[in-house]
Formats: sequence, structure tokens, C-alpha cells
Amino acid sequence: MTVRVKERYTVLVVDDDPSVLATYRRLLCRAGYTTVTEDDPRKVLRDKADPRVDVMLIDYRMPGMDGLSLLAELRSRACRARCILVSAFLNDDVRTRAARLGVDRVLEKPVDACRLRKAIDDLLPLCAASEGTDLAEA
Repeated sequence: MTVRVKERYTVLVVDDDPSVLATYRRLLCRAGYTTVTEDDPRKVLRDKADPRVDVMLIDYRMPGMDGLSLLAELRSRACRARCILVSAFLNDDVRTRAARLGVDRVLEKPVDACRLRKAIDDLLPLCAASEGTDLAEA
């Protein structure tokens, strides 16, 4: 039997809106993920480009650097984490650039909590359940 052991996975959320970050943190922590948040994409490049990040949830429009520019820089540093781009400003150009950078999902704001959890779950691999694992906790 296989299960997704969520606490094994780290989600990095980058969004310039503190209330959005707080909402995502609460939602993802309740879902069992280790969650790291940042409101400045430039700080991610300086401080939080952690190779242990499994999924990045990145806002497209932020001051100083947009989400796709952040992702391009992270990809140039060999970051291979799965990526979900969120934005209220989607168009064909943004979707095309996102696809070229390997964005796995694009979600339009406001993001439905169930769709977000499903998108993250779909991107993470299943793990073989250890003998004696309580599946209710996994």
C-alpha cells in the first residue's frame, strides 16, 4: 500500500501579501505540510533557496521581481522543485512563459482551498507505507 506522508514534504510559498501568506500557511500546515513563507522574492534567492523544498507556490505579480523571474533564477541554480504559479493577472504570455520554465500548475486567484490542496497532492509522489504506519495519520 502507498500513502503520501505529507510531513515529509516542504512547500515554499512566495507572495507579497501578508494576509495571503498567513492563509496559505494555515491551510498547508493543517494539511500536514511543512510550510515556509516569504513576502519578498529577492529574499528567497538570498536566504531560502533550499534544495529540500518539494513544491513552490509562487505568486506571479510582486514588487521588485515577478514570480516567473524568480523561478527562472531558481531554475538556473538547479532548483527542480515542482511549481504552482498563482495570479489574478493571467494571460497567454504568462501561461507560455510558465510552461517554458516547467510550472506544473497555474491557478487563478482567488484560489480555492480544495483545488490548491489537490494540486499540491497531485504533484507529490506517493511513498511506500512502512509496516505499522498508522494510515489515519499519514
